[in-house]
Amino acid sequence: MSDIIEQFGARIGHESVEHPAQSRRLLLAGLRAFGLKLRYRPDPRLPESRQEIAVLLNRAVVSTLAHPETAALTSVFLPCEQLHVMGIRPMCAELFSAFLNGCCAERSFAEAAESAGIAETYCSYHKILLGSAFTGLMPKPRFIVNTSLVCDANNLTFRTLSELYGIEQFYVDVPPRRDEASLSYVADQLWELTGFLEDQTGKKLEEEKLRQAMVLSKAAIDNFRSAIPLRRDHFFPGDITSEMYEIYATHNALGTKAAEHYSSQLLSDLAAAPAPRGLRILWLHTIPNWQAPVRDAFNFTDRAQIITCDMNFESLVDIDPDKPYESMARRLVGSTFNGGGETRIAAALDMAKAVRADGIVCFCHWGCKQTMGLSARFKQELEADGFPTLILSGDGCDRANSSDGQVATRLNAFLEMLEGRGHA
Repeated sequence: MSDIIEQFGARIGHESVEHPAQSRRLLLAGLRAFGLKLRYRPDPRLPESRQEIAVLLNRAVVSTLAHPETAALTSVFLPCEQLHVMGIRPMCAELFSAFLNGCCAERSFAEAAESAGIAETYCSYHKILLGSAFTGLMPKPRFIVNTSLVCDANNLTFRTLSELYGIEQFYVDVPPRRDEASLSYVADQLWELTGFLEDQTGKKLEEEKLRQAMVLSKAAIDNFRSAIPLRRDHFFPGDITSEMYEIYATHNALGTKAAEHYSSQLLSDLAAAPAPRGLRILWLHTIPNWQAPVRDAFNFTDRAQIITCDMNFESLVDIDPDKPYESMARRLVGSTFNGGGETRIAAALDMAKAVRADGIVCFCHWGCKQTMGLSARFKQELEADGFPTLILSGDGCDRANSSDGQVATRLNAFLEMLEGRGHA
């Protein structure tokens, strides 16, 4: 099967150079075929919630590829309740690149971006996205909405794509201060976003529908919070791709019935899961779910499981459906990724204690300056509190920037060391 996927990805990359529309049709056909498999022949080893989230992600990518005229290119941290209410599909930048990686097609688009002058050390998710746009594979979206939160690449990538496609961009600036002034500033911008969406679509946003979307967001976030002690007290078999899929449910999909239903099913599956066994690992940052040694270490094994990653709990804040703009702003300003390294380290430490983690893996994704800059402090402060921490360098989205041998050696040695210590 892997050989077929590699051939498929190579053809997409090759075709996109001279026939981008044909390459896009091929990609869309492949994703639709895979979607049928996910719906009618899901992996029986996965619990129902994890099967459900795979279908949700496939539909999200297929719908934006098939109907880009009703899609907005977004960053992963953007609150999307207003988009959902207005009938606009979020085209998550990082998700699009991750799916190209899943098709083994990412290298062609990374090289296309580098040939156009994008630095080799640029974030691979953004570099692959840019390359897919430069070659014409990624269709022109209706408009762009993004935030400044966390990722410096946002400021270049989305501005470049706005100019390339000749479309409007709405930029939500998030100050690094976690205070009431910042909250008010961001809430005002999100209120202005409603006007932007109304101008772009020619439709009025119905405030009651937005409130209902926020009710769904609150229910989902409450469920994700309730899942934390269940993750600690149960063994939840699965794969690392499912943990990555959940990032969409905890971010861009909030405000939809699909995300709320997934969160509810997740609670049911966790409650029915067996007693805990094996090592409990807390993962920090994105996960290279494509990489064989990481898959071997965590997929469907009793030896170790990733309890959660910090991208799935960084913005589980209080939601007031009667204050939608303030609530969405609170997810951005109150994100544990906002406000400097101290906040993110403290959140990681709190979660490690909450799930009784045996160890922590801090993944330094290629081009992510924040995580690379914080890695030494992560290790120093987390280990000072009794949590062994592995700094693992690699790439979450591009096979060219990681070594299977090195990752396998370091990860397995870390797990062996934890096994020698016994469980928390």
